[in-house]
Amino acid sequence: MASQFDRRSLFVDAKKELYRRDFRLFAQEQLTITGVEPGQMLHLGPFLDGQELLHAVVERQLHETGWVRVVFIKSRQLGGSTYTAGRAFWLASLNPGVSTLEIAHDEETARSVFEKCKLFYDRMGDDYRPMARRDNKSELVFENPDSRTRPIYPGLGSKMNFNHAKNVTAGTGTTRHFIHLTEAAKFRSDLCDLLESSLFPALHLVPGTWCINESTAFVGGDYFRECCERARSSKSEWRFVFAPWYIERTYRLPLSKGERLKLDDRELFIQRLAAKGQPKDGVPPITITPEQFKWRRMTIAGREDGENIFLQEYPTTYEEAWITRDLNVFATDKMYLLRSGLRDPERFCEILPNGKFATLNRGAQHISPNHNYFAIWKEPEPGHRYDIGVDTSVGIEGGDWSVAEVFDRDSHEQMAEFHYLMDGFDLAEKLYWIGVYYNMAQIGVEMASTGFAVNGGLQRLGYSNLYIWRHREKAFPTLSSYSGWKTQTDSKSYMLTIFRSLVNKQQLVIHSHLLWNEMSDYVRVPGADPRFDQYRGNIGHDDATMAAGITLVIGDDEAAGLNRAAVAEKSVDRKTLIALEMAKGGPAFHDDDDAGKIRTTVQKVKNSMQGWNY
Repeated sequence: MASQFDRRSLFVDAKKELYRRDFRLFAQEQLTITGVEPGQMLHLGPFLDGQELLHAVVERQLHETGWVRVVFIKSRQLGGSTYTAGRAFWLASLNPGVSTLEIAHDEETARSVFEKCKLFYDRMGDDYRPMARRDNKSELVFENPDSRTRPIYPGLGSKMNFNHAKNVTAGTGTTRHFIHLTEAAKFRSDLCDLLESSLFPALHLVPGTWCINESTAFVGGDYFRECCERARSSKSEWRFVFAPWYIERTYRLPLSKGERLKLDDRELFIQRLAAKGQPKDGVPPITITPEQFKWRRMTIAGREDGENIFLQEYPTTYEEAWITRDLNVFATDKMYLLRSGLRDPERFCEILPNGKFATLNRGAQHISPNHNYFAIWKEPEPGHRYDIGVDTSVGIEGGDWSVAEVFDRDSHEQMAEFHYLMDGFDLAEKLYWIGVYYNMAQIGVEMASTGFAVNGGLQRLGYSNLYIWRHREKAFPTLSSYSGWKTQTDSKSYMLTIFRSLVNKQQLVIHSHLLWNEMSDYVRVPGADPRFDQYRGNIGHDDATMAAGITLVIGDDEAAGLNRAAVAEKSVDRKTLIALEMAKGGPAFHDDDDAGKIRTTVQKVKNSMQGWNY
């Protein structure tokens, strides 16, 4: 018959095995954390709502592959770092020969993670706490501290190291089983390549290995944003988790007796978005309570920087997490409204050398910012006029993209998007056929760098509807003697004024998620001299934004000054005729009595208007 000691030892061993299989049980019974109230000590469980999102993805990948590779972008105080540190401690404190590494963005945060794990260790039940040889701010080593008895009773032989991202060789020469990157958006960008080359060779993609990269978004967090984009693409071993602010039910303030909240446009948008869920990012449908909206209002009101910093720390969507202290060119509330038009293309095409469009696939297919594609949302219609703006690149892997945007001139609706890394003359050939396909659309190529080659290529192919540059400094804009769009300090400001006006008046319809993301990320960086303000993408590319801006401004140039009522009636008086001719760059005649010339010009204008839709 087994002794009472043997039964106790058997029970402890069985419980440890249960803990190894069930992290939730281990967290609820063995992991202690500090609460938000002074002196409050709690168990890590039940999990917060954001932790539940992370836990579900981790458990699913662990079941499917045996390993874990997760990127988690979160709101403040959702417990992502605590959950992940608990996971690392769970692995190291229950299993022999485990090596974990915690990397924070600075020394203070690294010490904070160590203190969490030290609290876990100190508050564990005596039967489950492993022997510790060292427990200082840089490491926990689970070995027998007595060198004399260590050969007989070595302990687990596991260890946890705590470091910061400034130590770029933190993983060199080691083998790790669990790596935790916390607040990775604040890692120094110039050190990230060296740090990653040190860390990831130490972590093999085999069952039982873990890496969780979690952070709140942060301006300048290029490395973490790239990690997020890689995970969101579903093209790698990484899984993506996003936790919006509203998922955490503790973010709430009670309403006063009789208090009623009237939601503004932004709050109504958030309410609808939450009710639908965000399936691309794994966020389930949720009903936001008035108490949560009150908390949101009070949190924004209590911040010196107002809503911008709130968006970064407590984002509603993944895109809005990447805010900047610079000035957004397009108002956030208007961009929310613009989202309603976003959808996947009707088809993706390859443009063949004979000008035929070969459909590659149809249906709900996401566009990828990291791949070549030609996406069509709407086919051309007879009688409609289209414009194509082009932002070119040198076509080198890792550089900017060449992007062409196709818009309907009158409805300002996006029709298609061409997104390629391509040499200048090859690009010109593709643009030629896109222009022909869209009713001989007007094409405006940005005349900078490779744009000269692309525009020259279109000229060599004999494309007949190239945009002609305007002289805007004259009393009436007049045509120049050369084609293409010139991006200068004054012309760029003018272009963005047209672009922004259409957004603000809700007269623009875009379908591309890529374009929407770039527009949301597009900022003005004020200079000492306002004439030299810089416009750029805050974090990523701005090629689609520039192409769309060129498209809209060249279309506006062609439509400027038209009396649409007169055109609709197909009647042109002398005043309208002058306006029409001015829109083309200035009249070809003076205000004289040459009746024959006037009659001839009127007839030409009437003939050119046949089939116009107004």
